[in-house]
Amino acid sequence: MKFAFCGTILVLTYVMMLIFTYGMRITYEKKIMEQKMNSVQNQCNILANQIVNNNYFMKDSVHTLDSEIEQLASIFSGRIMVVDDKFQIQKDTYTLDQGKYMLGGNVIKAMEGEDIRRYFKKEQYLEIITPITNNTTGEEVGVIICTASTQDVDNVMAHVKSRNKVLYLIFFIVCSIVAIWLSNLLTKQLKVFVEAIHRIADGHMDETIKLKGYTEIKDMADAFNEILNKLNTLENSRQEFVSNVSHELKTPITSIKVLADSLLAQEDAPAEMYREFMEDIVDEIDRENDIINDLLSLVKMDKKASDLNIETINVNELLELLLKRLRPLAAKRNIEIVYESFRPVNAEIDKVKLSLAFSNLIENAIKYNKDDGWVRVSLNADHKFFYVKVTDSGIGIPEDCQDQVFERFYRVDKARSRETGGTGLGLSITRNAILMHKGAIKVHSKEGEGTTFTVRLPLTYVV
Repeated sequence: MKFAFCGTILVLTYVMMLIFTYGMRITYEKKIMEQKMNSVQNQCNILANQIVNNNYFMKDSVHTLDSEIEQLASIFSGRIMVVDDKFQIQKDTYTLDQGKYMLGGNVIKAMEGEDIRRYFKKEQYLEIITPITNNTTGEEVGVIICTASTQDVDNVMAHVKSRNKVLYLIFFIVCSIVAIWLSNLLTKQLKVFVEAIHRIADGHMDETIKLKGYTEIKDMADAFNEILNKLNTLENSRQEFVSNVSHELKTPITSIKVLADSLLAQEDAPAEMYREFMEDIVDEIDRENDIINDLLSLVKMDKKASDLNIETINVNELLELLLKRLRPLAAKRNIEIVYESFRPVNAEIDKVKLSLAFSNLIENAIKYNKDDGWVRVSLNADHKFFYVKVTDSGIGIPEDCQDQVFERFYRVDKARSRETGGTGLGLSITRNAILMHKGAIKVHSKEGEGTTFTVRLPLTYVV
């Protein structure tokens, strides 16, 4: 990246330098050529005045200006022709066309009082055609055609080009030094960033990346640190989950072993004791089976959403069926279950997974309730979502525990959870099922007054 950045700076700088110097050279060449033309034009104007003042076109006049014309042509390294009002060439410093007639278009224009200026870059000469005006009558009495070499201008421009090459070299060296310095400065923090990533990749997950420099680099480091924190949180959660799974699976087995060893240690244990211990063993086996089933359900919920079996279901009928199954559980503690349906709701859902999710919410509302309490389940919908709310009059959840109730194996009251037979996986299964449907679940609770779980799910499932 450093070499690419450095190369880019050099190329852009060199291109801009070429464009700038080319523009300056063209401007300078135009300016110096304009000065050259003005100089020749002035000399031609002076010569035109002298021709009029000395009656150069009079037949009996002595051509005293011939030597001056020759000298001026020599100074210009060119050619001067003097043409009278009959378009006859009276003077030609080359003597090639003297006495002949000149009827070119530009000569005619000049005879009408127009100054003609032309530059022939490739042939390296310029041409000035100046009218000769009688100051008394204001009439044009002839024209001067002057061609002057531009070799001196070309020599100056060649010298400028050679000087430019030296400037190019100096400028390129300076720009190279600046580009290398800038590329090192800008990529220094990136190098530190890459080294930090390599250290993290080697297993140093507890480190964070601290960078100084530009805002974009700091933002990049902050974003990576945020990702790293999430990965660490996920890893801690995974380790805690494995530890909890091991503990939860081991606890019933330990209890079974203790019970079995107690029976084996008593050779003449009465039948009533055997029966009591065997009932306890069966309970522990059932508990182990519940944990395993919940773990399998959780694993299924962790799979991709493509595993959903989406179909259009009447949610009203689904909730009524679930409540019918759970009413006997509530009746044992004289807990009243109230169901409110505000409108018919048909939604695209996975019936099995959401049945498990809603069952967990309602069953928890019964388990963690007070005797002679109540549970209210309501169903409502709008044009886009449907809402299921489960409210109870139970023991409630402490405020500092409400953000953790959806974590695997988390229990607010471990002793009470043991009594009710909970595995600590129900709410985690519920949340995963709802998230797979692109929904959301929220909890609101006040300790000692009850808990409300609100579920929002889309009516139409969108992949």
